[in-house]
Formats: sequence, structure tokens, C-alpha cells
Amino acid sequence: MKVAPYTHVLGSRAWLVGVVGLGVSLRLAHLRALRATPWFDHLVIDPEYYDAWAQRIAAGAWIGSEPFYMDPLYPYVLGLLYRICGHDLLLARMFNVACSAVTILCAARLGRRVGGPAVGGIAALGLALYKPDIFATGEIDKTSLSMLLATSFLALACGRSLASRFGTGITLALTALTRANFLIFAPLIALAYLLDPIDRHAHLGRVPRSLAYVAVFATGFALTLAPVAWHNHHVSGAWILTTAQAGQNFYTGNNPSNPYGAYGIVPFVRANPNFEQHDFRAEAERRTGHTLEAGAVSRYWFGASLTHMREQPGFAARAFARKFALFWNDFEISDSQDQYLVARESWILRLPLLGFGLLVPFALLGGLAAFRAHRRVRLLTGFVAVYCATLVAFFLFSRYRIQVVPALLPLAGVGVMALVARVRERDLRQLAIALCVLAGASAFSFQTIGLFTPDHPRVIEHRLRHLAALYTTTGDPARAIAVLHEAVPHCTHGCPWALKDLFDLYMRTERFEEGVAYFRVFIPAHPGQADAPGYLAALEAASG
Repeated sequence: MKVAPYTHVLGSRAWLVGVVGLGVSLRLAHLRALRATPWFDHLVIDPEYYDAWAQRIAAGAWIGSEPFYMDPLYPYVLGLLYRICGHDLLLARMFNVACSAVTILCAARLGRRVGGPAVGGIAALGLALYKPDIFATGEIDKTSLSMLLATSFLALACGRSLASRFGTGITLALTALTRANFLIFAPLIALAYLLDPIDRHAHLGRVPRSLAYVAVFATGFALTLAPVAWHNHHVSGAWILTTAQAGQNFYTGNNPSNPYGAYGIVPFVRANPNFEQHDFRAEAERRTGHTLEAGAVSRYWFGASLTHMREQPGFAARAFARKFALFWNDFEISDSQDQYLVARESWILRLPLLGFGLLVPFALLGGLAAFRAHRRVRLLTGFVAVYCATLVAFFLFSRYRIQVVPALLPLAGVGVMALVARVRERDLRQLAIALCVLAGASAFSFQTIGLFTPDHPRVIEHRLRHLAALYTTTGDPARAIAVLHEAVPHCTHGCPWALKDLFDLYMRTERFEEGVAYFRVFIPAHPGQADAPGYLAALEAASG
């Protein structure tokens, strides 16, 4: 069959240079849009935690006094950057942009290995235009570094040389130091190498090639993780491979107060990494009646989660089903920061760029079209399935899910090429099947699941309250009040927190007359809101 001219274009060096340039330009434009907003300098929750940790490392606190609770690689890289260049949040974000640029190159390499040059070009373009990755470059967060390492790991895992096997072990370990659930792939990759039908019957000297590959992979993996395991043992006496929070995370996603599938507030834990470790330990020690070391705390919360599942199997099954559906849903579940909220400030995030829901259908089509014929497609499909299982077992955030995108992009590229081939060949039967696959997967990915949609009133109200809190913290109460005025009508009766925040802000800033005027208009318009009359009375009393 004659090769279409566009395949040469997609696989060309000029295409790749243009795609990298496009990806970098979009990310720099996003940073420029954020530069004039309070989001740029005011860090909250995890970004604040990572920035403070990096500053301590830059100041010389390389060891610390406890085993790692949060994944350590990013704060150490950031700390080294601060040590060399000084504390600079713009520079930290420029590092993210650099990571994304290299990730696009790695995605092209991975796609080329999976489906040829054209698939590599499509995968690179997809990542350049992938909106959640653009959003991630604006955050003081490990996501951009983690994406680079995950993509490098997959690209090397698709290689067949001793050097690529050694690199696979190193990059897998480094990725696990940004997302600990990648540890599960170590035995699975080793098993895949061991059972490879080609390598089992070939030899390097007198050693079966499969055993040699497993040995160099394991060596790279172990050497990379050894300093982290040594650190944890040095400060605590316990052998902890990476972090000591697996049980706590498992309980967060699987406990009687969390039916949602995403992160749920644990009643006895303050939702901040500065307090989370202490609060989980204190509650575990209160329940057991004795002091627990870090590993024992994690094991305790694993046990508490399993007890909950045994006692409420229906509840647990529904939660797992929802987590599975949310994993494949287009909605990006926010964590420290909300992509949809930041889009108010960044025109880049308001563009119709690639999202998860558009990626999944083509990835499914590519997997179905080439699963039997191509070993590397099977490898990526297996990676996606296992990675999905690791998050469904715990809980979901957008920045936890994004690491599966480097595997989905080449599969989507294969899907695009398969669809184009069916059109060119005028194979109406196969084309109809492909379109049905795309339609069914799109319907599943774009379904509305409870409040997990950008337009749900409670989500909007929560998002705007977060923005109002930022303006309050940065000394702009007038803008905070304006945002709360915007938030209240979205959810007047079902979620009264914005109205409470508005009342508190009027009282705290002594804008009594302004508050009285607002509530005198509000109450007749919303007679069913039970809290408003009390707020009005308090403001009238305060105004004299």
C-alpha cells in the first residue's frame, strides 16, 4: 500500500521542532497570563509545602529528621535549583516548561517505537496541546517532572538493548519518587522481561538474554532507590523504600465518610500536608493505645480500610465503581489548585485544546486495532490497566491521573492512523465499527458523574470561595466580596457556605452598611434561605 505523504510530514524533524515550539509557546503564554494574578506568588497547600521544603533543602537541611512522608524527588530538585539560583518562583515554573518540552520529545520517541514516525508526531502534538499539562506548568508542583520521568520510563521500556533496560530501571525508580504507585511496575516489568518469548531463547554469552535484561533493570532500579531507603533507615531505623503514607492514602480513599471516589476530608485530619502526617499518627496511636513508628502507622490505616470494606462491602463496591468511572471521565478533579478556576485568568486554558475525554476514545480505538499485532501496544495497554487499578484502589486527583497520558497518546496516535486508513480504503464496515467505538467511549468519558462537572452549582460555589479566600489573604477584600456575590446565586440553598463567608467578610472588614444593604435585597429574593435573616440582624446591630 502506498504511504500517504502526510506520514512523512508527521515524522519529520521540522514537524517535531514546530510541535515543541508550539508546546513551549502555549506554556509560556500561560505563565505570562498568571504573572499578574495573586496565584503566581501566593502558594497554597501542596505547592506551599513543596516550596518551603525546597527552601529548607537549599539552606542546608538535606537529611531531615523523619522518613519521607511526601514523594521527595521534586523538592530536592527544586531545592538544588534554589541553592544555585536563589528562591525564584518564575524560575521554578520555567523548569516545569523545560520538563514539558523534553517530555514532548520523549512522547515522540515513544510513539515512534509503538507505531512508527507518524504516530510519534501525533503523540508529540497531543502532548503539546494537552490542557492539563499546560495547567501543570504554572504550579509549584511535581507534575511536570513526573510526566517527564514517566514518559522516559515508557520510551525506554519499549527498547530492546541492555542500556535501555538499565535506563528503564533508573527512570522507573525516579518516577516512583514522584508517584509512589509506580513501584508496582518493578516486579511486573521484570516478569515481562523474563517471559519475553524472543529473549528467553537468546543468549548474551552463556547467560539467557532475558535474565541479563532482568539483572540490569533491577540493578538500575535498586541503585536509584538505595539513597532514599538509606535516608529513611538513617532517620528512623525502619526500612521504608520511598514514603510512609501508603496506608494513610488508602484510608483516605476507602473509609466510611468518603463515597465520592476523589479525595474526601477525613474527619480527624487537617487537609494540609503540614499536619496530615501528625494527625494520622495521633489518631492511630489514640486508637491502639501505644506509640507507633512510621511504618506501623501506615499498616494500621491499611487495616482500618480493609475492616471498613469487610463491614460495608456494598458501600466499598459503589465507591470503587465510581472511582473507575471517574478515572476515565473528562472532568479534571482539582487538588491544591483548580484548572477551571485558573482558566478565569489564563486565556490559554480557555482555548479548545485537547482534554482527557477526547484522548480516551482514540486510545481505545488504537488499542483494539493493534493489540494482537503489536507487542508494544500490548505493553502500553497493560500499563494503562495497571495504573488505572492503582488509582481506583486509592483515590483520584487530576495530577495523579495525568501520568497515564504518555501511554494513551501513542495509542491514540495508532487509533487516528487506523481511522484514516479505513477512510482511505473505503472499508465502510470497519469504519462504522471504529466510529461506534469512538462514540461509545466518548459517551462514557463525557458522562456527568454526580457533582464532578465544571458546571455543578456546588463545584462553582466551592471554586469561587477559594478565589475569594485568596483575595482576602492578599489584602483585597473588595474583590473577595465581588467574587462571593458571584458565588452565592449559584447555590443559594444547597450550599450556604459562600453566604456565610460573605457575612463574615462584611463583619471582619466592618463594612456593616454595605452588608445590610446586600442582605435587605437578598432576603426578599430568597425567602427560603434560613441563615440570611440572622446575618442581617447581626449586621444591623453592628452598624448601630
